[in-house]
Amino acid sequence: MGDKLIRVKRVAAALGATLLTGVLTVTATGSGPADAAAKRRVPATTFTVSTFNLLGSSHTPVGGRRAPGTTRIVWANQLLEKHGVDVVGFQEMQAPQYTKFMQITSTVDPFTGMPVPSWGVYPGLSLRQRDSENSIAWRLSEFDLVQATTFTIPYFDGNARAMPLVLLREKSSGMMFWVMNVHNPADTKQYRNQQKWRTIAKQVEATLNNQLLGTGLPRLFTGDMNERATFYCTMKRSTALRFAREGTYSNGVCDAMRPRAVDWISGAVKLRFSNYDEDRSALVAKTTDHPVLSTDVTMSADKFPRSTSTVAPVLPALASYHP
Repeated sequence: MGDKLIRVKRVAAALGATLLTGVLTVTATGSGPADAAAKRRVPATTFTVSTFNLLGSSHTPVGGRRAPGTTRIVWANQLLEKHGVDVVGFQEMQAPQYTKFMQITSTVDPFTGMPVPSWGVYPGLSLRQRDSENSIAWRLSEFDLVQATTFTIPYFDGNARAMPLVLLREKSSGMMFWVMNVHNPADTKQYRNQQKWRTIAKQVEATLNNQLLGTGLPRLFTGDMNERATFYCTMKRSTALRFAREGTYSNGVCDAMRPRAVDWISGAVKLRFSNYDEDRSALVAKTTDHPVLSTDVTMSADKFPRSTSTVAPVLPALASYHP
């Protein structure tokens, strides 16, 4: 099912580019440089992005009410295929789930017998083990990794946690874009009254979005924010973001349209989101304790002319939390 969805998206994107070229060709007159420019296809791409809290393995030990994390990650992969997801921000992807995910999504090289991954993941297990919990993943058949780093936000009781930021290049269009993924602290029985730390986390995230805005590249922002309307309205007031599940914001008046989820997908204002979905199916219910959010995103180089540069931007010191 997932492969079918991916093929349909690619065909639709190619058809859209063909139609665009056709329109430009028809409206141009004469010949020479103007005619050649009209026939030149503007690089653009459409793919599917998701935010997915996996419910960490430590929450569901063997023999408990829920299946263990290494079983649930198999179902999670089925959901990625169901929705044709190409880029995903994971939260609570603990080490056993990461290891199983890489195992079940890899193929075997017929000559060496070695596993060949189909997904790139950052940070995965490349940093401290607990930092794998918030990882960004992308299909290696469609994207190349250009840069990867982390920034810090306050987690429970103000303890600093690393969150990932990657710069990817989509292969068919050559366009670069940023993806940042976060997990802001929840109020729990063990850790109460975490709003102070969520507020600081949002300040860091808004500042980082403003820094990335200055690069002129598309941005995607995924995460479990542990807030509904307050997250949406804070971000609308603090930085330039378009949300896949949009509300309204005008002249300082904000209406988030009563969101059900604490999970969010957003990005640069010049992106186009479509086919937004919050999956709460039976498969999701046994996989995790969050809905699985997904949306198609379309980006075009005429709106982000720097995105096709062969040189990656140089970033200043990233906004981060320092306790």
